[in-house]
This record gives sequence, C-alpha cells and structure tokens, in this order.
Amino acid sequence: MAQPDWPALPYGEWAPTKKTLQMCTQMLGKARLALAPPQPEWLHTCLYLDSRGFTTGLIPYLGSGLSIDIDVYDVAMRVRASDGCAESFAIGPNRTVADIWADFSRSLETLGIEADIWEKPQEVADTTPFSENTHDRTIVPEQAQRFHRLLVTVQSTFDEFRSGFFGRTGVQFWWGAFDLAVLLFSGEPAEPRPGSNYIMRYDLDAGFMNAGFWPGDDSAPAPVFYAYIYPQPASCELAPVAPESAAWVERMGEWMLPYEWVTNCPDPRGAILAFLGSIYQAAGEYGGWDLDRFTYVKPAPVERG
Repeated sequence: MAQPDWPALPYGEWAPTKKTLQMCTQMLGKARLALAPPQPEWLHTCLYLDSRGFTTGLIPYLGSGLSIDIDVYDVAMRVRASDGCAESFAIGPNRTVADIWADFSRSLETLGIEADIWEKPQEVADTTPFSENTHDRTIVPEQAQRFHRLLVTVQSTFDEFRSGFFGRTGVQFWWGAFDLAVLLFSGEPAEPRPGSNYIMRYDLDAGFMNAGFWPGDDSAPAPVFYAYIYPQPASCELAPVAPESAAWVERMGEWMLPYEWVTNCPDPRGAILAFLGSIYQAAGEYGGWDLDRFTYVKPAPVERG
C-alpha cells in the first residue's frame, strides 16, 4: 500500500481533470439528492470516499437500494442495485460530460431507477447543463488518482481529530464546492442568516464547527484548509490559531491554512491537527461550547489473556 501522501496540487496542471471529475461527482450527488430521504443540514446529499474513488453509499430505493461509484483507477462510473444488477461505463480519459451524462441516464433507466435529476451544475461558475457540456472532456487518470490519495490522507487526519468528540459528527465530500469536510455539531439549534436562500436556510439551522480541504478553482487556484464556527462567535477572529501560517480571512468569515505551507512543513499531519484543535478551542472559548461535555473517553485496550 502507498504511504501517506501530501502531493503538490498545482491547479493549472490538473484543472481540466478537476472540472470534468467534479461534473461526474455532481451527477452522483444529484442522484442521491433526488432519491435519499432528507436529513438535517443536507447530509443526505453528500458523497463519501472509498478505497478507489467516490461513492454515494447505499441509497434506499423502493424497499431495496442502489449505490453509485466513481473509480479513479478504472476511470469508470458504476451503478449497482441491491439485487445484483449493475451498469458500468468509462468516464475518461477523453469523454465529454455530455457523453458521460448520457451513459449515466441510460444506466439508471436500464436498472429501472426513476430519479428526477436537475442537470444544471451547482456552486460552480460554469452552469452548462450536463447534456450540453461538450467542452469538459478530460480526466487524466494519474491526476485524479493523486487527488484521491490526497483526500484519503486528509480524511485519516480528520477522523483522528474527531475521534475524541462525543457528539454528532462526520466526514463528507461535498460535490458542490468539491471539498472534503469534517463537521462537529454543538447539539444546539441555530437561526439561519437573514436573507438565506432555500439551501442555506436548512444548512444553517444548527450550531456546528466546519473544517475542510478545498482544492481551489479558477478564481482562487491555491488549495487551502479552512475552518469556521456557526453561528459566528463575537470577536472569534481574535482567537489564537495554530500553526503560524493559519489566519482569519475577514471577507470569507473563515480561518485558512495554505495547503502548500502544510506540505512543506516537517509534520503535515501535526499541523492540520493543530489547526483543527485550535478552532475547536475557539468554539469553546468564544462560542460557548461545553468542551468537557463533548469529550469522548475512548475504550481502554482489551488485555488478552
């Protein structure tokens, strides 16, 4: 197995792969949105990592279920039903989003899955419907695999961080912004910001700490780790945050830590854990979270006689 990897992620080099791969993940996410029972904070819409790429996990459907996966090693998408039937098709290396969408729609139809999927992409500048997108047509396997390996390494660090939290928590891949996030919920209801749109009204109705890794886009190509607390505590921008390259970005209302700095420091994992830990402390000191109540005492190792 490959060792933990913190590869360089130069946006200009892999942007065509990123854009096409993101459209593929949006197909998965939109299918889950259309079929899965609603959960608070839209958690029924997120994706997850698996050992070979991205997955919806099991989606309930008419008393049975299905899952949809992207395999970055076979460069393929698979739709699998719980009765053993499955459809698979290539998503690269040189296939248009329109062609991938056509195969995706055909696969659902072949398996008898009816889903009302809106084919307009979300949270991206280019909202060309999938069926009309013939300009995104590149997935370089090595680039998609490098990104996936990076996310797996990040998730292992996120899981280590949240393992001491006694409360509702999870790690999710969000196909809209294309980021991997760890969420810790305070257990308290919250009021959405005034003027929140339909999505945000149901996304911001609980208190939480959100931290994640974002790979960048055309407008901001540098990958970053980010974190914020909602509701935003007064004066939280004054909180001492580690490591030294982490900073509060006022226009975003978030703390950010450049990925490039992390990859060049002696202990990337330790730097990320310090970042997450300091934001968590800020949730307690500035946000009023009862951190003692959220401390999970892990089981002691079993002695084998």
